[in-house]
Amino acid sequence: MSDILIIGASHSGVAAAAALRSAKYDGSIMLVTQENVLPYHRPPLSKEALSKDDYSPTPLRPETFYALNQIDLVQAVKIVALNLAESYALSEDGTRFPYGRLILACGAEPRRLPTSVDADGIAHALRTHDDLIGLKARLAGAKSVAIIGGGLIGMEIAAMALAKGLAVTVVEAGSRLMERTVSKSIANYVLDRHLNQGLHVRFGATVVTIVRDGGRDVDLVTLSDREQIEADIVVVAIGAAPHENLARDAGLEVNNGILVSEIGRSSHPAVYAVGDCSAWYDPVLGRHVRNEAVNPGQDQAKIVAAAIAGASPPPKRLPRYWSHQAAIQIQMSGDVNGADMEAVLNAPASGAFSVLGFKSDRLVAVQTINAPQQFGKLHEMIGIDRDAVAATLDVEFPPPHHH
Repeated sequence: MSDILIIGASHSGVAAAAALRSAKYDGSIMLVTQENVLPYHRPPLSKEALSKDDYSPTPLRPETFYALNQIDLVQAVKIVALNLAESYALSEDGTRFPYGRLILACGAEPRRLPTSVDADGIAHALRTHDDLIGLKARLAGAKSVAIIGGGLIGMEIAAMALAKGLAVTVVEAGSRLMERTVSKSIANYVLDRHLNQGLHVRFGATVVTIVRDGGRDVDLVTLSDREQIEADIVVVAIGAAPHENLARDAGLEVNNGILVSEIGRSSHPAVYAVGDCSAWYDPVLGRHVRNEAVNPGQDQAKIVAAAIAGASPPPKRLPRYWSHQAAIQIQMSGDVNGADMEAVLNAPASGAFSVLGFKSDRLVAVQTINAPQQFGKLHEMIGIDRDAVAATLDVEFPPPHHH
């Protein structure tokens, strides 16, 4: 039996194992993953990995780390069921993995287009290293790509394809890019930069059908306004759904993620969840929140490890996000769409600037373009009032423009 069984060797799964050892937890730890490669960094998959011919995944930890820290890494095993009453996980081949406590770090999977739209599964998604290999093989001979979804992942893929000289069309159902993750001002700046590189965008459009024209060897994407886009390859990037089926089938409470407390404990006292598969209770907002990013997942792993090991919890940090889109590096934190006024530091024309979001004269969000050092400083100020921010930065804000 494993004292701790971690399902999923995601960033948060590996971080949980590492944090337990850092907290001097000396029980046995088993980490189970269904992939057959060493646990690796996923963010590069939609960034530099697509543009490098010789890319191989960057391990989260060296192979020696697991043995040195007495973490039993079990690869190429898919867990298909949990038995909470008898405290074991069941694999596809019928093997039981008994545990004392369970940490679910199952991640998320790309949302797919319904079969009524993409009956033949033509559109490619990108989440794993295997997805990357398949997508790169198709991109190698392509001259054009249609990307369904103008969120962070879609735009990272678009930027890479533009840099490779492909004709790129992004289809976005909303009225602007990256609506969930950046404010309108940042979205407009990024859009202008990509348009200058030749990007085509269709806003307010949804995909009706995707079919393959075998005779001409192209994919045909038909939109709700009856426009038809031809592309050598179609990529779907419309968000990710949490892997919550295991938890739901076992009787745990789920609602767009496995519902957990402020310390990551689920509705069963011996089961915790971290990372993209989990929705953590936020006492300030009074509701559960799912954060799909590396930094929040790693912070959650440390909180769970401290709770299990009986150590003092780490200081709370606001989630931080980033996106690399060719020459544009975006970093953001806080409630980017909750601000009622914005102030800009440095001129956007310089290519390196920051946007501060205020609500009721309190700093609630920070977004930067190509300004990582400034982001580090500004991120720490979230929560303080506008005058204190101005005094700390020794600046005078121009009259902020309201949304």
